[in-house]
Amino acid sequence: MMKRFSSLKKIRVTDPSVFVWVLLIAIIIFSIFASPMFIRARNLRNVFLIQPVGLGIASLGQAVIIISGGIDMSIGAAVSFLTSIAGGLYRDFPEIGVLPVMLIIAALGLLIGLVNGLLVVKLRIAPFMATLATMSVIQGGIFIYTKKTIGGIPKSFRFIAEGSIGPVPVCFLYFALIFVLVLILLNRARYGRHLYAVGANEWVSSITGIAVERVKLSAYLLGGLLTGLASIFLAGRMGGGGPLVGKGYELDTITAVVIGGVSLAGGEGNVAGAVGGVLILAIFSNLMNLLDVNPYIQMLLKGLILITAVFFYSTKSTKAESQSV
Repeated sequence: MMKRFSSLKKIRVTDPSVFVWVLLIAIIIFSIFASPMFIRARNLRNVFLIQPVGLGIASLGQAVIIISGGIDMSIGAAVSFLTSIAGGLYRDFPEIGVLPVMLIIAALGLLIGLVNGLLVVKLRIAPFMATLATMSVIQGGIFIYTKKTIGGIPKSFRFIAEGSIGPVPVCFLYFALIFVLVLILLNRARYGRHLYAVGANEWVSSITGIAVERVKLSAYLLGGLLTGLASIFLAGRMGGGGPLVGKGYELDTITAVVIGGVSLAGGEGNVAGAVGGVLILAIFSNLMNLLDVNPYIQMLLKGLILITAVFFYSTKSTKAESQSV
């Protein structure tokens, strides 16, 4: 009994795994008082069960990559590309089925992840520069393919974003399944232990027998696949795609995972915290819209939130290291 009590005393609000949930509760309480419209049933359903799904799935991919010691700046461009392809497939092949389109989008997401991974692992280009380059290539390719939004995605495909099973949105179940699978992979499988080890220290991981290059490449593959799965939802929700659909997703995914306690240095954090960060961003955006705050001011505030989160966690990490010495 005393051991259990002493372990509870060690839990600190400033711990990243705890702080994100404290911050989430605080922003919910603030939103309730800031706007009466926030607690309307329809708004709560949207902000907790529907709105965060696309960003949530993409952030899971970003979290996996950052934990491995990398980063992905191409997510926004990839989302724009993949949603545009989804719309283009239905435009050019109206009779195409839902499953083939989903498989094509997921496969293209994997391909983007493979390219990013090969640039980082085989060509040894710094992850930031490698994925920044692929972002530019993908974005340019989108504008060659289409300069405007492509609509026309049928209701059968939109069911994943708009459908419900009883009171529960299908998209929430879609996200929950993906989240549980990623959580199991990182927390219950040997692969997860290797991923954290590589992110923490590549050299030590290599001398202990971990296939460092394979782990890093697989992280980008998984990240690309999750970006593809996020794009499936987003294409269904918007009924199409376009060259600017994913604009800002690279910043939003990084902000979400950092708020959730995932260290940009790699090897620390968890996907549950990343989801907490996604919910914080979703509530923040929802509240800003309810209060009719200028979108450019919202961008400025998101940047400040990212800076604050990085500073807070880096300061705490430095203190912890100094105390352990």
